[in-house]
Amino acid sequence: MNRRRFLTTAAGVAGSTFAFPNLLLRGQNTAGKKLNLAIIGAGGKGQSDTQAIALDHNVVALVDVAKDRLEDAAKRHSKLFTDAGEQAPATPPKLYTDFRKMLDECHKELDGVIISTPDHTHFPAAMWAMGYKKNVCVQKPLANTIWEVRELHKAAKAAGVITQMGNQGRTMEGQRLAKEWIEQGAIGTLKSINLWTNRPIWPQGPIKTKPAEVPASLDWDAWLNVEAFEPYFEYDLPDADLKRGKGLHPFNWRGWWQFGSGALGDMGCHIMDATFSILGQAIPIKIEVESGEVTERNAPTWSSLKYHFAAGKNNPEPLVVTWQDGIKDGAPNKPVKPAMMEGLSEEGWKKASSGMIFQGTDAVVYEGDAYCASPSIYPSPKFMETKQAMADGKIKKTEARSPKPNNPQGEWAHCIVNGGTPSSNFDYSCKLTEFVLLGNLAIRSGQTISWNAENMKVTNVEAANKYIKRAAYRPGWLKA
Repeated sequence: MNRRRFLTTAAGVAGSTFAFPNLLLRGQNTAGKKLNLAIIGAGGKGQSDTQAIALDHNVVALVDVAKDRLEDAAKRHSKLFTDAGEQAPATPPKLYTDFRKMLDECHKELDGVIISTPDHTHFPAAMWAMGYKKNVCVQKPLANTIWEVRELHKAAKAAGVITQMGNQGRTMEGQRLAKEWIEQGAIGTLKSINLWTNRPIWPQGPIKTKPAEVPASLDWDAWLNVEAFEPYFEYDLPDADLKRGKGLHPFNWRGWWQFGSGALGDMGCHIMDATFSILGQAIPIKIEVESGEVTERNAPTWSSLKYHFAAGKNNPEPLVVTWQDGIKDGAPNKPVKPAMMEGLSEEGWKKASSGMIFQGTDAVVYEGDAYCASPSIYPSPKFMETKQAMADGKIKKTEARSPKPNNPQGEWAHCIVNGGTPSSNFDYSCKLTEFVLLGNLAIRSGQTISWNAENMKVTNVEAANKYIKRAAYRPGWLKA
């Protein structure tokens, strides 16, 4: 290990309050163990997810439905070692376009799988991997239907594997500080929460399409996987609206209910994460909705939701969490977000394209960022008072810190090797994802919904229940 990597690793471990017993992995003592891992969805987000673990573990297989991106991912993997001044592995990763074939051929040598694909592939790929009892790290959201999320949770329990969702804010210091401040009275009694994002930054709303020829490098059948086969198509929209290509792949799929989950699915598991933790991992009982036009296939260009929560430990009275996303009426200077908070500059508020406000009776916790990385308290004198209380030990560190801050894949791998529980394991992240996706039930039904979590059912709008589970799964894509 070179000096730079040693210092980085040492600093992360020194700042951790986790205690990890040694475990056995595939019959071997795990001290210093390098895992054998596969990456499904090696291009795009898969690149950063691979970089998070590649220098410390063995990447034995890469999967991507686009051959050009797959080959590029292999080159980038080799370059990582060159850039770090280290020797590249003698055996390069095996390359596949179909995750099923990779897992069927490689499962005996794998310790875990990282899944960084479009949302609709998370469920079948993770279920295939857990069918072979492989540890899984799945990008957010865990799936794009609530039924799939719950099935993932059950399968992980049955397989006894170590799990993680790729929401990096959960590994950061800021989210823990915000919870400690609120729990220990730094802002008085918590009264309300506002959350927002500038997403979508891809086509949403009513969308026109046109038939097109499948790109030579893309395995369209594998890209669709569980979804019924349909001919390849492109967007029939002005070029100004298509900054990232005319097709669904590799970026513009998020606005489609089949393949993505809209702005909520993209950013909700980040922006709602601190809220979910602070509210004791509670699930809302009612969701009110306003939004732009919704279709059976596409999410709206903007939405505004009110999630209603019953009283809890950190909110002694019922509480409303407001979520806002998008741009109303196509006006870029009118994003759907709360009124500017007192104490902020207009410039600072404009830069806060995503963020959160925790309103208390005495002060406010504010973060103009998606991950709650560096929260502050307003007014400023109250923040200074809180910092002093932390220095004096009056506000204590009660939340366990991550051994791998800002690296959920690294944290997951660390726990596989050394023991312990990843901070966004499926016990936590399945309920977080359900919280997020409940907003989409309201958006798709266009009505206020009441949720019975125990029975996984909308109790007041029967039509909304058809969106809890995918209508059908194409044969051959779910492991028997």
